[in-house]
Amino acid sequence: MTSIALQRRGDAGDPHEVPQDRIFGSRRWRMFAVTVVAWAMLLTMAPGTAQADVNLTPGPTVVADPDSPTGYTGHFVYYDPDATSVRFVADIMLRNWADTTDTKVYLPTEYEPGLMRGGGAYDVEMTNAGDGYWVTDVPLAAGVNQYWFYVDGNTNLWVADPANSPIFAPDGLTGTARRAFNAVYVPYDAAKQDFAPLAARQIELPRADSPKGTWSYVPFEVNGTTRTVGVYLPPGYDADRAEPYKTIYMQHGGGQDQSDWMNIGDVPFIMDNLIQDGDTEPAVVITTNTNYLGAANQGYPNLRNVVIPFVESNYNVSTQPIDRAFAGLSAGSFVTQNLINYDADAFGYYGPWSGGVSVRATTPDLAAPYILYGGGLWDFGLPNANAVAGLDEIGFVENVVVAGAHDFNAWNQLFTTFARDYLWQPEAFIQDEIDTLKAAVAATGLNKGNKNALTVKLDQALRLVAKGDSAGALEILNGFVAQVDGFAASGKLTAEQSASLLPVAQKILTNVGHWQ
Repeated sequence: MTSIALQRRGDAGDPHEVPQDRIFGSRRWRMFAVTVVAWAMLLTMAPGTAQADVNLTPGPTVVADPDSPTGYTGHFVYYDPDATSVRFVADIMLRNWADTTDTKVYLPTEYEPGLMRGGGAYDVEMTNAGDGYWVTDVPLAAGVNQYWFYVDGNTNLWVADPANSPIFAPDGLTGTARRAFNAVYVPYDAAKQDFAPLAARQIELPRADSPKGTWSYVPFEVNGTTRTVGVYLPPGYDADRAEPYKTIYMQHGGGQDQSDWMNIGDVPFIMDNLIQDGDTEPAVVITTNTNYLGAANQGYPNLRNVVIPFVESNYNVSTQPIDRAFAGLSAGSFVTQNLINYDADAFGYYGPWSGGVSVRATTPDLAAPYILYGGGLWDFGLPNANAVAGLDEIGFVENVVVAGAHDFNAWNQLFTTFARDYLWQPEAFIQDEIDTLKAAVAATGLNKGNKNALTVKLDQALRLVAKGDSAGALEILNGFVAQVDGFAASGKLTAEQSASLLPVAQKILTNVGHWQ
């Protein structure tokens, strides 16, 4: 089923620990509270002379601005005394999410309610403010916005903001191999932005009052080489908790590594906020690097034989596959789908996003895992809805389309949707089949009492699934099957009507029984 989604973060002493103040640095956090009158435009500044009335603090500053169409303006300062030109680039062009028939791509300055990021890259020459400072201003809308720089016309090198750099993995990509996405966090102006999907993207913003998880790059050995995984531990992580934590493995895309989900992917902030709101279960999040997972045609043996055992022996996490999830974007979606094809029930939940559909209908145990496909509406990797629906005939597969393109505008929303609405919730995937069965019951010639007897069982089974009572759900579902058989034997149901009920019921029985 396809739905359009409205969007409603180490062990102590670890040398790779990322201290919280690296993330909530005083300058970066203060930018959320700054409210000033909009600054003078910079276009008339004389090159070579720094202007005293312009904020030249390197990095991004977000200010409340009554003249901005979004209510906020991002002021970006890049310092490089050797640069001869600097371009500011950001995935902040806009598309019409309120009216998807509108094909126009809008500039940030054209913002009006109903527009969302997803129109591609905004690319502008920065103004030379003198003494090595380069500046530009642009209206920004709510949530995490991604940007980078091109210096001296070199578009092969995505330059990180030295004053606001992502915290890169020590063994990650470097130079032109890396796409450097810097993050700037923008509040929501209810009056000016006035659009529920943008209001929902506040979930991506750091909160002053939320309990904070920690994250770090943790070293491990693979094939005789020291590599790292990104590890997010939820607020209050307890190594001795009686109930082990569940685990979410997140996979990057091309030109990325294990750094991206922890930085521009915003996993730490989103998890902190969802946990505070009671909208997801505290879980450990692991980010991996495709380069060390091993051969795809062997099912990524280093993931199975090295990474997962390392995580499960060093952290208080469950060793049960149903308590593991694996999701990836773009090239990471191909990894995710290859995992499904190789060993579908190695993880209970999968999220293949923005990488088309390559799961085979003949995959063994395809009815066991719960799979959430997804992508941005303007995403060239958007999974084909008909192909996803075909897989849903065999397994338990959902499809979510969000506002965005092939970028983190879409992927941050997809992570939020996955963690909030689907993870550890088998009922969210089984609901479709229950609804199908109820509709088929309603279409029979059974009397009202017999129809009610069947639909009550279906509703009760779904409630038991949601409570984690698999044995109880199986008992009720088997009762449903027996009653259908009885009605068929007595002639109250035709063979065709029985055939519309039993295969779907058996599909649910197979799924629930698999994880019992």
